[in-house]
Amino acid sequence: MVVSCTPKEVVELIKIRGFANTEEASLYLGLSIHYVRRLAREKTLSSFKPNGKCIYFKIEDLDNFLLGNKRIDNKKISQKAAKYIFNNR
Repeated sequence: MVVSCTPKEVVELIKIRGFANTEEASLYLGLSIHYVRRLAREKTLSSFKPNGKCIYFKIEDLDNFLLGNKRIDNKKISQKAAKYIFNNR
């Protein structure tokens, strides 16, 4: 018997369980399965292969991947530049 879930239900299930397989991780991240596998293979995205077959991802690792490349606003850039100039005279 096959049970179909909406993407929102899959994300909720992943959050409750604490880990995701490749297909679930691709839904969670909004990326293709192929690209998620590639990120895991290149070790850009932390993963686990318990028996050397299936790939699993911790939710914390998926969230860290999504939030990994923080962009700061112009105000903070100006503040950092002023602080750098002031400290390096």
